[in-house]
Amino acid sequence: MCTYCKAASAVLDHLWEDREFRAFFHSMGYELGDLGPLTHDLFVPAYLSVKHSLKGGALELLEAQVTEDLLAPLYARDRFREMWEAWDQATRDAFLREQSEMQLAQLVVLAYDAQLGEAYQHSFLNYLQRRN
Repeated sequence: MCTYCKAASAVLDHLWEDREFRAFFHSMGYELGDLGPLTHDLFVPAYLSVKHSLKGGALELLEAQVTEDLLAPLYARDRFREMWEAWDQATRDAFLREQSEMQLAQLVVLAYDAQLGEAYQHSFLNYLQRRN
C-alpha cells in the first residue's frame, strides 16, 4: 500500500465514525469493507485534492508541526543526526514524506473533516456514475 493510500484510508476510517457520513454509503448499499479496494483510485485523489487546497498557510503550518514532532526525538540521537547530515535533500524528503503523511492526514482530518467528507462522497458518486 502506497503512502497516500495509507493516509487516505486512515481518513476514511476517521470519517466512517460519523453517522451521517456512514449513512451516505449505507443508503447505496456499501459498507466500509466495500470501499477499501477503491482507496487508491477514489479516495487518494480526494484526499490530495483537499490537502492541496490548503496550500498557502494552513498546510504548511501542519506540515511543519508534523515534521518537528517527528524529527525532534530522532534528531536527538547522535547516529540519526549523522545519517541525516549525510543524506541528500531528495533522501531527506522521501524519509519525511513516508514518515509524516499518516500524521499529517490525522491532523488534516481533525481540522477539515467536512471538506474531506464531501470530497470522498463526491469522488464516490463520480465512480458510481462512471460504472453505470
